[in-house]
Amino acid sequence: MATIVFCEDNSSVRKVIGVAMRGTPHAIYLADDGDTGLEMARQHRPDLIVTDLAMPRMSGLELYDALKGDAELAGIKVAFLTASTQRNLLVEAQSRSPQAILFKPFSPASLRAEVESLLAR
Repeated sequence: MATIVFCEDNSSVRKVIGVAMRGTPHAIYLADDGDTGLEMARQHRPDLIVTDLAMPRMSGLELYDALKGDAELAGIKVAFLTASTQRNLLVEAQSRSPQAILFKPFSPASLRAEVESLLAR
């Protein structure tokens, strides 16, 4: 069993994530922004964080930087989630060397498969 934090500001997408991950053996936490996701990371020490790139208060890029800048959290795997096709944002995201960049929209089955693949790495 793994612990996973998903950071997504869109409530509809959070619901899809919750449905997609229901029934898996993992402990799932859903945050509505990067600040909350960072606090959840500090509290739960997840194995994986999947974060939207564009969120209010703290973006996924800022969350990544905060995690990697904290010696106690730097080892957490991070994947970005985005609907963006803006080349500059995707290049900036890729420059962080995330575990993966996942694209919206996604099916529940494809999200589960991606998460399992990320956890296996």
